[in-house]
Amino acid sequence: MGFKERLQKQLETSDAHKNEKLRTHYYAATPDMLFKGLEATITTQAGTVKRIDAERGELAFAAPGLDGLATVIMIGSGRTAVDLFLHREGLLGPDLEKWIETIYQELDATYRLKMIGTREIT
Repeated sequence: MGFKERLQKQLETSDAHKNEKLRTHYYAATPDMLFKGLEATITTQAGTVKRIDAERGELAFAAPGLDGLATVIMIGSGRTAVDLFLHREGLLGPDLEKWIETIYQELDATYRLKMIGTREIT
């Protein structure tokens, strides 16, 4: 990640993000399973879950220097998408990309990864 990207105050994952580390991950798991995995990962990283709204597919959280929102949506055919949006107040603070990488790595280690962005995982 370049210096300009490091100074961004917010980062969001998406299917077609130019940075592959910031592409949506799809899992062979239910939304409830992924909410539990997200909660465990966030608390392990010194974060606090502020709200889980399973009907809307959202988990809001905070950590020192940042706020985040995880969106968990079952797409069908055994795939559930996890997207992340992180925001920090100032230009300096936690590395948002590192936070996203850590969350995805923990989920990848616990649940079967099916896709990253539009790329199938075999």
